[in-house]
Amino acid sequence: MPPETSASAASPAAPPAAPPAAPEDPIRPPHPTAFPFHLIPGLSNFRDIGGWPIVPPSSPSNPSSAPLHVCTGLLYRGSDTNRLTPEGEAELRELGVRKDFDLRSAQQIIKTGGYKEIEGIERIWTPVFSDEEYTEERARERYELYAGEGTDGIVSAFIEILTAGASMFHTVLTTLLSSPPDASGRPPALFMHCTTGNNRTGVFIALLLLLLHVPPQHIVAEYALSEAGLAPTRHVNVERLLTKGAFKEYGINEARKKCERMVGARGESMEALLREVERRWGGPEGYFIGCVGLSGEEIEGVRGVFTVEGSARVG
Repeated sequence: MPPETSASAASPAAPPAAPPAAPEDPIRPPHPTAFPFHLIPGLSNFRDIGGWPIVPPSSPSNPSSAPLHVCTGLLYRGSDTNRLTPEGEAELRELGVRKDFDLRSAQQIIKTGGYKEIEGIERIWTPVFSDEEYTEERARERYELYAGEGTDGIVSAFIEILTAGASMFHTVLTTLLSSPPDASGRPPALFMHCTTGNNRTGVFIALLLLLLHVPPQHIVAEYALSEAGLAPTRHVNVERLLTKGAFKEYGINEARKKCERMVGARGESMEALLREVERRWGGPEGYFIGCVGLSGEEIEGVRGVFTVEGSARVG
């Protein structure tokens, strides 16, 4: 069950010293609103994962050349809901979101003051990492992997996410398959989020799109959209990390650079992950069957739910 401890229930720790002031920032960009993004007050990096082209392998049993794309309005991704406003809650309900999958660890939720209950939307706590896997020491090790200049470190972190979070992914997808369809004939919409919505959330969305036969270049493009999605609030996340003491041993300037890389979404990182998925599991089916535990029938069910005819909206 999700952690019930909130900021008011826990004994507050003494706040760490504030980091040195950030350098003068240029005018920050507004939250993107063009599809697949939606403007949800209090949420950053919020977007629809649908609209991307699907190009299944050609075969005698699949001769159709009709264009296909990922269903829109079915699965959304974004940041945590801690700052979500009442107007933002109404927008989520208007989009048809009925379930909110929270991928954060218990310690993260407690340290940010608990979680938000949203009327009409069921919150399902599905942490990627257990308490044992999300100690302060392990978190700092992951920070180093995320913040490296190359791709080896971040791909190692991504693979750990995929293996540690396999049961979470199983829960999300089987919940989707078992949900009664609404008036449109499809299941009610889901929302999946971690803290900033770029790493944990981004990795799982990438593997789902790969399973749906979205071409790799579009998966990379979808992942990289988090650069624009997080740009308006990147400074907030960087200062939060600095306040926690992230990379303090490097000095403030290098620490700031590393924090900025942590809350980015470099296309080359996703390109390297897709290559590693092919090398390690032989493609998405190997991961979803071997790690997530889906059956072949369930995989086809997921594809059936997400695949619709028509020209792509993005890509």
